[in-house]
Amino acid sequence: MKTPLLKLLPTFSEPVLRLPRVTGPALVMGSAPNFRVPEGHDADWALVTVNASQLLAETFGLPVPDIALIRRGILVGEGEQDLYKRDLLKGRQAKHLIIPVWPDFEDKLKAGCRTFNYRFDTLQALTKWQLANVVWRLSGKYHVSRGWHRKISTGAFAIMLARFAGFAPVVVSGFSLSQAGHGYDTRNAFRYHADEDADLLRRVVRRGEPIYAEDRDFAAETGLPLWQGQMP
Repeated sequence: MKTPLLKLLPTFSEPVLRLPRVTGPALVMGSAPNFRVPEGHDADWALVTVNASQLLAETFGLPVPDIALIRRGILVGEGEQDLYKRDLLKGRQAKHLIIPVWPDFEDKLKAGCRTFNYRFDTLQALTKWQLANVVWRLSGKYHVSRGWHRKISTGAFAIMLARFAGFAPVVVSGFSLSQAGHGYDTRNAFRYHADEDADLLRRVVRRGEPIYAEDRDFAAETGLPLWQGQMP
């Protein structure tokens, strides 16, 4: 009888992030129209962006992202949304670019970045098993993608990764499980992963991780505590 993968997951190698030492607060910035800069935010906070949310960051005068999570398709895909997001991100940059993907050659991803002049100090691709390990360590949830409709969003994983990297507190803004669209354009993009994201974040809440929602509605949707400037 084969050992269930759930029992094997704790034995998998813990992902080693190629980042400088990370401490202090971090703002994880989604693309929803409800983005606001959290109370108490200043230049000492790290900035983590998701896909094209760094365009929204620019409108608030925020710096180049310390970490940008961008889904693989934006770098190398040929779908309409991939090409659209690639055009939006043309000429931009991040200190550390992380691609949560199935196994892939980082050289291929770097070549994809060159096609739209996206610059970075470091690039790291994570396999689906490394993604699963990060999610498991933060939530106790075993998660390996089983189709686009049954996976967590890149944004939800960005929240997990920020905490896994060592930031505390982690404050999320520009996230919604019910509000469609983006803060940087007028496209009415549907949110496909709301159920999976909600389940994951509720598990994180039960574990007492220092992750907070800036938006009152998102706090209610996920159970995340509302951020009110509560620094340790």
